[in-house]
Amino acid sequence: MSKNLKAYNAIKELVAGHKLFPGQKLIYRDLEEALGMSKTPIINGLNRLEHEGVVVSKKNRGFFIKKFSAEEGEQIYDLREKLEEISIDYAIKNYNANDLEILEEKCDGYQNYSAPIYDRKRLELDTEFHMQIARMGKNDFFTSMIKQFYENIYFSLNVVYLTTYVDDFKAEHTLIFDTIKQRDLTAAKKVLRFHTRTARKLFMAALEI
Repeated sequence: MSKNLKAYNAIKELVAGHKLFPGQKLIYRDLEEALGMSKTPIINGLNRLEHEGVVVSKKNRGFFIKKFSAEEGEQIYDLREKLEEISIDYAIKNYNANDLEILEEKCDGYQNYSAPIYDRKRLELDTEFHMQIARMGKNDFFTSMIKQFYENIYFSLNVVYLTTYVDDFKAEHTLIFDTIKQRDLTAAKKVLRFHTRTARKLFMAALEI
């Protein structure tokens, strides 16, 4: 693995672990000490993260962790709702028995995870459930696009605020799975829309904290 890629992955891990926070200015010296790397691969890693929307650069001021405004938050979830509906469309038209079996495994993994808070592991299980729906659509370009979209959303959100909704999310995942299994597109979209709009409310509330 190249030094640039190592720096990129390491900084991304710090953001995902909430060791770097939205709006925080990134100090090169601090990153060099934390990562045990020189400035050049760190800057290259930050440039890549800027392209992905995780950090932003400001002229003569350096790099900052991306912080979404309320308006940007609304735009993100408008787009997420549309992408999720496209994902369901593709999945119901194209999935096979093996795809459905994998989706059930992803659903069960989320249901059976017993941590008392919505932590990073639950976030990974949650995202994998939705990513499997995208994969079932057999459109590699769309799957890649929605994966990047999910990552950019969740990097900006302190997921602990989702804790009180874990049981609701479990029930909604089960309903989503059942409606996909029945190939009931109308019902699947209805459940998914409700699911996404709940997440929108939580995301917007987190932006205000």
